[in-house]
Amino acid sequence: MASTSTDSKRSDTDDAHTIESSSSDFQKPKFKFPPAPRLCKSANNTSCSVSCHSDSSISDGQIVKWKKRNRRKPPKLLPPIGVFWDIENCHVPKNKSASSIVQKIRELFFDGYREAEFIVVCDVKKENVQVIQDLHDAQVNLIHVSSTSKNAADEKLRQSLRRFAETHQAPAAVVLISGDINFAADLSDLRYRKKIHVILVHNANVADALILCANESFLYSNITGNLPVLKAKVPSQYEILISNLPTNYDKSKLKNRLKLLSDNCGGRVVDIDRERGKAILKFSSLDFALRAQRRLKGEDVFGYKIGASNPTT
Repeated sequence: MASTSTDSKRSDTDDAHTIESSSSDFQKPKFKFPPAPRLCKSANNTSCSVSCHSDSSISDGQIVKWKKRNRRKPPKLLPPIGVFWDIENCHVPKNKSASSIVQKIRELFFDGYREAEFIVVCDVKKENVQVIQDLHDAQVNLIHVSSTSKNAADEKLRQSLRRFAETHQAPAAVVLISGDINFAADLSDLRYRKKIHVILVHNANVADALILCANESFLYSNITGNLPVLKAKVPSQYEILISNLPTNYDKSKLKNRLKLLSDNCGGRVVDIDRERGKAILKFSSLDFALRAQRRLKGEDVFGYKIGASNPTT
């Protein structure tokens, strides 16, 4: 009986070892993830994955050459520069374009900088219309101040300078186009306290104290002197001959009627021949003359359908 119980225990033990060995055989091995592929720049500036042991189409030497060619700083990393122009103090010379002056300022001082501000302060109601149009075409910020207010332009520019210094830090730069001594205190703070590079463009009548506050100073006439001279535009006049006017009305009534019909096209009545029933209208451009011709032809003037000739110079 004892041997029988011993044999049964041995058989149970063998069965347990068999189950353990079979369960260990069916256990899945632990999976090891491969290392992440490294990234490189392809020839077309896109990211591509390259395995550490794979044969890449771009060699390491080519990648180094690509990095050397692209060492130039992007525009966002360039220090900012702001231009502040008192156009009443340094006005646009006669027969010179304001847009060409803006372009010259950008070419001289913007190398190594990115444009953050370009402010021009003036009274747009008193300034030349062509100058205002040139400044708009040059994509600058035009700020209107009333010329009747004392030092209004200077105060607006000083406020803009202080705001620029609060927004941008060194190694930023500012360009002040003015010769007014009132800017001396602000330029001194920008240079010595804010460590901002100060460039002064001044006229001939400037105080030495203002020049000493700037890192660099330039004479305004030297910058504008080499700019091309604008050719004087000869105003061209175009005439339209009006025919079939009534002959039994006064000249004043005929003139008022023709002026009413051509006023929105810029027409001007220069002569009326009542006996022949004809008149001459003048226009400043060919487009205005053509528009007026289409409008006047066949128009009723006191019961008469008038005729309009082709524009002539």
